[in-house]
Amino acid sequence: MTEPVHVAVIYTDAGGGHRASAFALKACLEGSGRYRVSLINPYTSLIPHLDLFSRFGSRTGENIYNEVILRQGRTGLTCWLFYAALRLNYVFCEPPAISILSRHFEDIRPDIVLSVMPLGNRVMLEALKRYRAGITEGPLPEGAVMITDWAELAKGVWFPNRADYHAICGTQDALRNAEKLPKLAGKIHAMGGLLIRPEFTDPAQRSSRETLNLDPARPVVTVLYGAQGSMRMIELATAMRDIPHNAQVVFLCGRNEALADQLRAMDLPFPVQVLGFTDRVAQYLSASDLFIGKPGPGSTSEAMALGVSMLLDKSLALPQEAAVLRYVTKTGAGLAFSTSSDFSESFKAAMSAIESGQARQPVAANTSPADILEIMDRIAASRVPAAGSLQPVGELPHARHVSRA
Repeated sequence: MTEPVHVAVIYTDAGGGHRASAFALKACLEGSGRYRVSLINPYTSLIPHLDLFSRFGSRTGENIYNEVILRQGRTGLTCWLFYAALRLNYVFCEPPAISILSRHFEDIRPDIVLSVMPLGNRVMLEALKRYRAGITEGPLPEGAVMITDWAELAKGVWFPNRADYHAICGTQDALRNAEKLPKLAGKIHAMGGLLIRPEFTDPAQRSSRETLNLDPARPVVTVLYGAQGSMRMIELATAMRDIPHNAQVVFLCGRNEALADQLRAMDLPFPVQVLGFTDRVAQYLSASDLFIGKPGPGSTSEAMALGVSMLLDKSLALPQEAAVLRYVTKTGAGLAFSTSSDFSESFKAAMSAIESGQARQPVAANTSPADILEIMDRIAASRVPAAGSLQPVGELPHARHVSRA
């Protein structure tokens, strides 16, 4: 019996998107029976001592991103300063990080190393290069980077200009970024949408409103500001309280229990469900008529795959999420708002469209769960034998574009 291909997925818990992508990869790949996946957050399991934020302060880099940038909405200058400091952290700590990661690869012996996080991919590839150099038998492991943003914020944030890895893209913008790098020629792979979990594309895995304790006769609005939540949801709940409507509202607060407690304590004149972190986002979103939240690439892709209209908060958009806003507003998949008055007007318009039956958007077919399997099969087949190995591994197939999102 053929052993499953071992894929090591490198991710971070800074924000929810990278973690969600890592777990979506695990679900898609292991569901095929052809792969086994090891999830590695190097910031917590391998190199926490190299985090200069925690060395010179009271919080880790991940905590600063989650608790300050996301929860407190510091998405402007503070966010840019954090990104600059994080990049300097990599520069100063690159040599020991490469050594530690390469030794970890020697311990777990992956066939493919795939990163779903930005900024650190040079470290990952250099560690993989060092690990490959010590292999004398069998196929050499391959490297890959799957961008989880809509587009690359700046040159080199996701894709280093080097030839020793594969680039996996889910949008046309990301494809254009990768295609500007001549050394990546022949190793660029496209999916039909950013990777989302299979339950967002499989109607058989959805739940009825009754199963979710929702009234089937009322419109459903779901408010979600990522895995860390945002106190902005209190402001939106207050605005919705002052607007006559017939909707029931689901607030998904993620890991922000303080936010959930405040929402539960509010006296709101419409039916409400307030949940903390849940693995039933697909069920709630598929039952919804309207999604309200920040323009995260993952949550936006999920809503598009379900045909749910969107109201996106551009005041809390991260720098890398500007491309999401441009796409959504240009294509008419949703509206964007900044101030409370902007939100009130947009919410009134959205509820009017729902009541007239014009709110649903065309489903944006997302084929990423199937595409990623095909791409990983091609990458696995592209592995070449080590110098001392006798058996052939397979020829590198031409990387082709599955589709463009």
